[in-house]
Order: sequence, then C-alpha cells, then structure tokens
Amino acid sequence: MDNTVINNNGQLKARIQKRKVVSNNTQSTSISNSTSNFINQASKLKNTRINEIKKQKQDFITRINYNHLLTTVMLPLITLVYIFYKKESIVPENQSTLYFLCVYYNFTLLSFTAGYHKYFSHNSFKTSWSLLKYYFAIFGSSCGLGSIRWWASLHRAHHHFTDDTEKDPYSIKRGLIFSHYGWLLKKPKIDKFYKDFIESEFPLNSLDLSDDEQNLNHFLLWQQKTYLIWFFITSIILPALITKYICYDTFIHGIIYPGILRMFLCQQSLLSTESLCHLKKIQVLIPTQPFNDKNSSQNCNNPLISFLTYGQSHQNYHHEFPHDYRCDDSYLTYDPTKWFLYTLEQFGLIDEVCRTPNNLVVQLKLQQQQHTINRIKSQLNWGTPISKLPKIKPSDFKRIISNSKNKDRLYIVIQNIIHDITPFMDQHPGGIQLLKASHGKDATKAFYGGVYGHSTAAINLLATMRIGILDNGNEEEVWKRVFKEEGELDDTNNSRNNQGQQYSTAEAA
Repeated sequence: MDNTVINNNGQLKARIQKRKVVSNNTQSTSISNSTSNFINQASKLKNTRINEIKKQKQDFITRINYNHLLTTVMLPLITLVYIFYKKESIVPENQSTLYFLCVYYNFTLLSFTAGYHKYFSHNSFKTSWSLLKYYFAIFGSSCGLGSIRWWASLHRAHHHFTDDTEKDPYSIKRGLIFSHYGWLLKKPKIDKFYKDFIESEFPLNSLDLSDDEQNLNHFLLWQQKTYLIWFFITSIILPALITKYICYDTFIHGIIYPGILRMFLCQQSLLSTESLCHLKKIQVLIPTQPFNDKNSSQNCNNPLISFLTYGQSHQNYHHEFPHDYRCDDSYLTYDPTKWFLYTLEQFGLIDEVCRTPNNLVVQLKLQQQQHTINRIKSQLNWGTPISKLPKIKPSDFKRIISNSKNKDRLYIVIQNIIHDITPFMDQHPGGIQLLKASHGKDATKAFYGGVYGHSTAAINLLATMRIGILDNGNEEEVWKRVFKEEGELDDTNNSRNNQGQQYSTAEAA
C-alpha cells in the first residue's frame, strides 16, 4: 500500500516537473518569437523610412532645374564672391564700362519686357520685321530666365490660374521666396500638366494653325533648342569683347559688370513683378486694386517699386487688360516698355498695337468702386428694408398706441412708414415736445420742410427706427421708396451680372 502511494507520488511529481519544463520551453519559445517579430517589424519600419528618405532625396535632386540654378544663383554668387575676394568695386570704375552697363541693361531688359512678355506672351502687337523677332529671342535669353516658349506659357498659366496654389506657377500664396525664386529652381510636381499646357499654347503640329502661327511656333522651338548658346554669347562673350575692345577695360570686368551683374539686376526687376507686386503684406508698396480685388494682383504706387520693376508695378491693371501694350492708361506712368513700343510703332516696325478702350477702363474702375461701396454698405445698419417690414392696419396701429405697455413710446408716420423714435426722443434738437405733438400722426410734411428740412444724416438715422408699413391703401409712395432705396443695389448687381455674362473677365474682353 505504501509502495503504491510512493510510486503514485513519484509519477505525479515527474508529470508536474515535465509540465513545468514544457511550459518553460513554450514560454521561452513565445518570448523568442515575439522578440523576433518585434525586431523584424522595427527593421521593416527602418528600411521603409530609409527608402522614403532616399526617394525624397532622389525626388529633390531630379526636380532641381539646373539651368536656372546656374543662371540665377551660381553665376551671380560666384561673381559676388570674386568681387569681394579681389576687393573690386561693385560699380565699374571704368566710366566707359559703366555707360555700356547702363545701355546694355536697358537694351536686354527691353528685349524681354517687349518681346518675351508683350509680344510672345500677350500678343500686344504684330510685326513682320524678322530682325525684331531675333532681337527679342537672342537678347531676351541674356536675362537667364528660360526660353520664350517655356516662359511665355507659364506666364499665361499665371494669368489663367492666378493664386491657384497648384496651377499658378508662381503663386504668392506659396510664399514670397517661392514666387520670386522657388518656382525657377524646383520643377513642379505637376510637371506633366505644364508640359501639356505649353504644348496647347504653342503647338508644333496642328491643322488649325495658320502658316504664320506655325512659323512662329517653329521659331520658338528653334530658340528653345539654342537658348543656352544665346545666353552664353549675350551674357559672357559679347559683354567681354565690347568691354575689352571698345571700353578699353579687361575681359573679366566685361563678364562681371555688363555680363553677370547686369543679368542679375534684370532678373530681380522681372521677378519682383510676380512676387512683390502680388504681396499685400508689405504696405510700403502702397497697394491699390482699382479694377479687381478678387486676386492678389495689385498696383504698387510706390515710385521706387515702379523703377525697380522697370515700370511693371501696375499688376492690377495688367491682369485685367493683359493685351494692352501699356502697364497703365495714364500718360504720366513710368513705363519704358510703352515708350519703346510707341517709338517702334512710329517708325512702322510694329502694327496692330493693342490699346484698351478708355470706356472699358473707366467702366471696370466704376464697377469696382461700386463693388467696394456695396461691400462697405452691407456692413452698416441701414434699418430694416421697407420690402421686409410688416404691414400694420390703421386700427391695429391705434391699438398699439393706446396700449398701456407703450405709453412711454413715441410713434410717428412718415411717408406711410411707421417709426418708433423712442430711442432718439431725448436727443432731438427740436425738443421732445415737438415729437410728442406728432405722436401717432403723419409727420411727413413737418419732417421734409414743414417745420424743419432734415439732413440726409437725419433721414438715414430715421430709417434705423422703422417698424412697419401703415396699410391704409396708399402704397404708391411706399413702393417709390422701395425702388429708390433697394432698386439701386439690384440694378448694380444686374449690371455686374450682365457684364459677367458678356465677358467672364475683363481679360477675356
């Protein structure tokens, strides 16, 4: 019996020990598997993160526009470093080189503002003089801002999609630095959209184009292929040769001053129109929007900004009338491009010069003024519109007056409109007794000259105290006032709507 018990206890202990061993092995295996899974998962996350960083770096590298990085950053930076390292003057010490710099700056900048911008982007005039087109194409390249076909297409996209953060190539909503430099240095994510847009603006093979249009588009393709060659010739070789053999200065001074620094100044002038002239935060620009306040384009009325942007600071006008060869319709506006094109027109070198009719300019300016007035007007208390006042029968009006709850209130009727003038009775210049004498009565004649001819301000104040229309069957005077007060706004809105139906924008006009 005892042996049986001992054997059973021994077997039981053996089973328990075996279970403990199995249990420990299972737990060890489970912990080992969990640790292994955790390590694998962490490794996968790490590899994924590393791949993402590599992809971002590759994307950053592939999206850099190396041509513009060279022309807008590297060359000016190297030049400035050389000037400070060699302790050269920032302005040419040779007087002839300085004169050449000033002349060449205007010569090349006009080729861009008149050619790239007005002629190729906006079709502001026509010319059959081939030499003028080559002048625009070759010396416009010296500004280092890309080919005509590329720049003109993106400028049209800017006008078409102003302030669209995706489609506006240099939207100010993406920041001042982006609108000035960033869009040049980094290719957009929607690069295919812009390539398609360029192809749609300047198609190379289309049956719908005339012979002149096809010739022009092939001319732009030629300039696009040879752009870097012309940039090198007009920004390096030509300035160096003229400076050396005509100005009797050194080659290096020719490359530095009329070459790279001149290009850098041209770039700042042109790029500022798309950045500073769309930035409302800097009030020193003295910004105005006389034609349209629905986008960021503005007229910068600071003479310094106008000078720095070569007369292109009136962007609000330009966005509404982009085909106009002028930046503004005023004769006093600083606009070298306008003077240059006017001179070419007088010599018969260009024709069909686009001038926005003065009537359309004044019309849009008045509409914007009315729009501004209506917006301010909507924020003021003009009283309840007459058309929304309740009609009160004479019998009901008498009950209101006789009600003990209203014994301290004053009601008068003017042109069939009932007014509760209680809030104003203590301030009335004529005294409260005069008002009490008209309590519950028609005071139209007394108000409009019978006792005192009230001012417009008094009439406006009275309008804020309307409570109802006296329904005595005589509604003619009431509806005359409704038309006078509320019809003007409707007419203005209808006029703007009709204008919108005729032209989606003034640009389309």
